[in-house]
Amino acid sequence: MSEKNMKKSRGRLFTLLGAAALTALTMWGCGTDGYNDPEAASRAELDAIVTTTKAPAIIDAQTLKSWVDQGKLNATAGSLMSKDRVALVSVTTMANYTTASKLHIPGSALFDSGTELYATREEGLGSVGSMVPTGAQMDTVIKKLGIDENTTIVLTLPKKSGANAAVSSHYQVSRAFWTFRYWGFDRNRIKILNGGDEAWETAGYTALTKTAPTITPSAYSVAKNKAGLKDVLRFSLSELLERVDAFITSPNLLNGWQMVEARGDGTGTYITNALRTAATDASAVDALMFVTDRVVAGDTTSNRLYPAKDVLLQRMNTLALNNAGTNAFLSPSKKTIVMCGSAISASPSFVLYDAVLGVPEGDIMMYDGSSSQWAGYSNARITAVNPTATAGQIEAWAFDTRVQNPAGLTGSNQLLSGYALYAPSNPLMNQIENFDKAYMSTSSATTGGAVTGSAGGGC
Repeated sequence: MSEKNMKKSRGRLFTLLGAAALTALTMWGCGTDGYNDPEAASRAELDAIVTTTKAPAIIDAQTLKSWVDQGKLNATAGSLMSKDRVALVSVTTMANYTTASKLHIPGSALFDSGTELYATREEGLGSVGSMVPTGAQMDTVIKKLGIDENTTIVLTLPKKSGANAAVSSHYQVSRAFWTFRYWGFDRNRIKILNGGDEAWETAGYTALTKTAPTITPSAYSVAKNKAGLKDVLRFSLSELLERVDAFITSPNLLNGWQMVEARGDGTGTYITNALRTAATDASAVDALMFVTDRVVAGDTTSNRLYPAKDVLLQRMNTLALNNAGTNAFLSPSKKTIVMCGSAISASPSFVLYDAVLGVPEGDIMMYDGSSSQWAGYSNARITAVNPTATAGQIEAWAFDTRVQNPAGLTGSNQLLSGYALYAPSNPLMNQIENFDKAYMSTSSATTGGAVTGSAGGGC
């Protein structure tokens, strides 16, 4: 064969090889079929790893145990399981976290309900000591817990936390759930261990301990949560003033709205049109929150359990509440505002709607500050008009009889729109949410909560 013909043959061969290589690349690398596409493979791998987001918001001990066995609990950064890391968070006091009668699940870290879960913040005319933590406070907590955009947070509580409803850690866990939700964490990344540490122990899993885990801090911030501040889950003072006045002026609005006073009739004062139980003891409060079950049946000191959705709906249809002397039943579909003395005992009701029923965001709201803020604000406004007003007169005006003057208190009703020292629309009436929104905008990162595969290159 001549040299010229040999060159032609080699040229045709290289052309055929090039075409074959291109076909292979199309099939196996960058083509539409995606065979062995590194990016597609990484996504499939992540889909197999990231399973915690598919679990319901209320999980059982068996589910948590499976995550522990998979190596997800406190998984180290850079490991495969860190793409679906689990942070087990005990929401209680340091004393409960370490005391020999309670202890905690191995690997669970402390979110101190006495020092980290609340803040003294100003809204309206004065400050209240049980308000939602600031963004800076939250960042301190989530960094300490190692929380990042790939972390599922499981909230738990010590065993034997159900003896006294007024101080139950059950309330603190639900308050923490609401707090994380408010600060932009999605429902699929926030879980509650139903029954807490007691459910874990009763299931016969690893013995509880007093040893705190060693956790590598994260560099994460709530400002990285791509959903932003979920202020639709929080009712501020100004929003409630406006809403209560609207209910009084247009009662038909209550066809689509309901307010729930979680303390029941045991409290002497309540906001007009708020539903509550007729009884006055702590068990009635539990009934109003529909959390009557216990980890250990019949043991009133045992931790409470959230009911399943079908059980909750059945209880809502059968437990009558007090609506100004007549029976009423909670609706699962109305827009609902829950409140109590300081937005602590109302938080389980928030969890029932948000986590158990899974209502659309914005259909369940908690009035942060609740009656402690409401009464303090009313006191400031009323005494500004009549410095000699008695405490009883102020309470009556602030709660039960907003549409009329209590006996002995002269002057116009200062709680109606137009007579307020600050009208509901005044920015000073909603400065907490305004401040928190500003904090959320301090970071340019927007990847919070997202799990992404590796970025393919060269195609």
